[in-house]
Amino acid sequence: MDNRSLVQQGIQAVFSDSNRIKIEDKKIDADLAADNLSNRLFVRLVAKEKGFTKVDFKYSIFDTCYLRQCTFDGCDFTGCRFLGTSLYGSKFSGCRFDYATFERTVVASDLLNICCPAPENLKMKFARSLRVNYQQLGDVQAANMAIHVELDATKEHLWKAWRSNDWYYRQKYRNWKRFKVFFEWLGFKLLDWIWGNGESSLFNRPIQKAHPPASFGTWLAQ
Repeated sequence: MDNRSLVQQGIQAVFSDSNRIKIEDKKIDADLAADNLSNRLFVRLVAKEKGFTKVDFKYSIFDTCYLRQCTFDGCDFTGCRFLGTSLYGSKFSGCRFDYATFERTVVASDLLNICCPAPENLKMKFARSLRVNYQQLGDVQAANMAIHVELDATKEHLWKAWRSNDWYYRQKYRNWKRFKVFFEWLGFKLLDWIWGNGESSLFNRPIQKAHPPASFGTWLAQ
């Protein structure tokens, strides 16, 4: 057996089947409740005026789907990708969208008000994905709404990354990483003060002074 065959066998040993199930050119004719539809590839899936209650869609891909005027209550869309999909008129309540991304997808902007992930870093990424999505569709109003959410989440995330004593931030941002993210926050605040991050300039807003800790060594050592 030559070296090339050995290398090929080694590569094959690293990979295994993800068991993703492909559902193509299908129509949903009934409401669904508590079903497990995770790790699916939905291609041109169609549903109109259907209800989905506590359905698990984790890590599924919706490619060129048409889900019009449907209701999603307590569904889990963690890690989902929406590509060229229409969710026109669909309503979401209590759904989870951690790590979900959107591309060229028609979806109501109120998703930003009712289904944002709780952690600021995930909320920031969620809003950023929707902002780019709305820009792709030319929806200026929805894109501006997403910008507001993204900027607020970014500001809060950067602040907590260098200042919070929460265990998550102190484990992830330690020593020089904490020092680095402090200057990222400071730069963000400076741009916010000068330009208003696209909302207003420094000439029509009061000056806000940043108050870093008295000793860098103290908080870097925490």
